[in-house]
Amino acid sequence: MTKLSDISIIFTSIIFEAFPFIMLGVIISAIIQEFVPDDFFKKIMPKNPILGSIVGILMGLFIPSCDCAVIPVARRLIKKGIPLNVGITFMIASPIVNPVVILATFYSFGAKIPSMVFYRTGLGILIAILVGILVSILTKKDEIFKEKNSSTFYKKCSCGCHLDTHEHSVSNNFLKRIDRIIKHTTEELLDITKFLIIGALIASVIQVIIPRSILLDLNANKSLEILVFMVFAYVISLCSTADSFVAKTFINQVTNNSILAFLLLGPMIDIKNTLILFRSYDKKLVFKIIGLIFILVFLISYFVRL
Repeated sequence: MTKLSDISIIFTSIIFEAFPFIMLGVIISAIIQEFVPDDFFKKIMPKNPILGSIVGILMGLFIPSCDCAVIPVARRLIKKGIPLNVGITFMIASPIVNPVVILATFYSFGAKIPSMVFYRTGLGILIAILVGILVSILTKKDEIFKEKNSSTFYKKCSCGCHLDTHEHSVSNNFLKRIDRIIKHTTEELLDITKFLIIGALIASVIQVIIPRSILLDLNANKSLEILVFMVFAYVISLCSTADSFVAKTFINQVTNNSILAFLLLGPMIDIKNTLILFRSYDKKLVFKIIGLIFILVFLISYFVRL
């Protein structure tokens, strides 16, 4: 009964922690769909992929979102015409360059490992740029979105957003636009929340079942310890505003490299946003994103000197 109670507490905390940010994300997505012309981002976006990725980083700084909330925003921006590498860079970097996350990391590590905030932010930006560019090189245009989406959102959405046109904006009546934004937000929120609940349930069960002592018996093998902490970050699915407080408890118990790996991977990919990604994008694209994140986080965390 105690384990069931622990699972319910963790599950509830994950849902309540993530839901407001997801709500914010789908509202921003709906506003972008309704008010931003289709060719706006094509006109302002730099042609150079590196400069474009830097713009994606800046977008993450000024549109701060958690790892779940940023997915619908990034999807809408890509559908509006921004390059794939920019959208992915924005999606991966946003939960790390979020000013609140930076402050939380500094608060957690400023006294004992002051360089951690710079490593987390700087290396997180580097990984996001590399993943965005590599995925865009390896992906064809018809392998981006999950076109055969069976969700009610794509079948019933009356605002026409699934058609990727801006024809519905011919009517500029403000109340009608607000009505379309509400409909878009409601349908997308219901679609995403189902997968958030599944992901949160899996994460909460794993957190209770796996003894924490297992994570502390790996000091003899640096590679294995880093890998285990990456998997740990993936399965517990903490919000990026809270994971630094959990990571702080491992100081002097495991290597700083393992803590860095935990802090880098968690905001970029975890169980709950993996399920949301599969609902939003083609599965080939999702596997490329996840694979590259894991590879780059492992290599950088292993070789960096903290």
